[in-house]
Amino acid sequence: MDAMYKYMLAFLLLFGSGVGAQLSLDPLSAAVLRGSNVSFKANVTGVWKVMTWNVGKLLVLTILRTDGVIESLPRYVARNISTGSAGGAWEFSIVDVQKSDTGPVVCTIQGPIGSKTATLQVQERGTIKISSGNQTVNQDQQAEFRCELSGWFPAPEVSWLLDGQPANTSLYNTTFQEQGSTFNGTSVLTMKAVRDATVQCRAFLSAANDLQTVYLSVVPTPTDWTVLIAVVLSFSIAALLVLLIILIFFCIRRKKEKEKELREGRLQGRAVAARPRNGTINLGFAMDDRTSTDQGPARTHARMTPSVERDLSQNDDPRIYQIPPVDNPARNGANDFPGGENVMEYRKHRHLTHV
Repeated sequence: MDAMYKYMLAFLLLFGSGVGAQLSLDPLSAAVLRGSNVSFKANVTGVWKVMTWNVGKLLVLTILRTDGVIESLPRYVARNISTGSAGGAWEFSIVDVQKSDTGPVVCTIQGPIGSKTATLQVQERGTIKISSGNQTVNQDQQAEFRCELSGWFPAPEVSWLLDGQPANTSLYNTTFQEQGSTFNGTSVLTMKAVRDATVQCRAFLSAANDLQTVYLSVVPTPTDWTVLIAVVLSFSIAALLVLLIILIFFCIRRKKEKEKELREGRLQGRAVAARPRNGTINLGFAMDDRTSTDQGPARTHARMTPSVERDLSQNDDPRIYQIPPVDNPARNGANDFPGGENVMEYRKHRHLTHV
């Protein structure tokens, strides 16, 4: 009876100690760069005796609640961070993390409490460089930037920034190749040069990111006056043609008006010339006797009356003019002087003015 009682008591002490106990682990996921340190915190509520830590499939550290760390491998350490007497909070750290540490990190409490698992990812930051450097491009021309990445693990996420804003993914293309235990890659950005801009290539990992910056300078394109000159020249030529047509029209019109005026003047002149000339007989003259010779036709001489001759003899400065024979309308017998003579030869005219 006493022996059975002792066995039952031992069973309760062994298994009953885990009733109501809990284990929490933080963080459950971690990503760090190779060569850095990483820590995980385990918190146990309730009674426990033994805590173990495994990295991958390797047991690296053992902790006794009463004695602390009793066994560990190099680069793996733990410290008690409990605030009470229970001693249920411990921090487990990996120093100088290597890529071989990638994988599960398991904290186990022996007994019914069980274990919790976190995930560790070891990353490696490589180099990044925009090999094309700063560029100067004419406006509206294509500019190409080449970003080269080397020694990254895993392959990073690559993006481009223009003046601090993400560039459209359709403007660039990125490729990676595995080189041993790391990745090398190239990203090419092709864009239209519109204005000056700051161009950045960024490589991103959860544990780290890096970027490279260059500058784009745009040379403004000189104004193309060809179209404007062609338009202005076309309008100028059209205007000149219109003015020329108008000028020709007015010249022709003026010429016609001038010809019309000349024709009217000629017609008026002919009308005046055709008008009959009606002379008057000077009664102050007397016709001389008509004489004739054998050499020519009979000639008629004008003769002054005795009273006119007296007056002329008393004038100290008589003016005597001789005029050539004129074509008298009375030549045809229309206006004959008394006696029936026609005046055909030279005549002597004496002008006397009485005051």
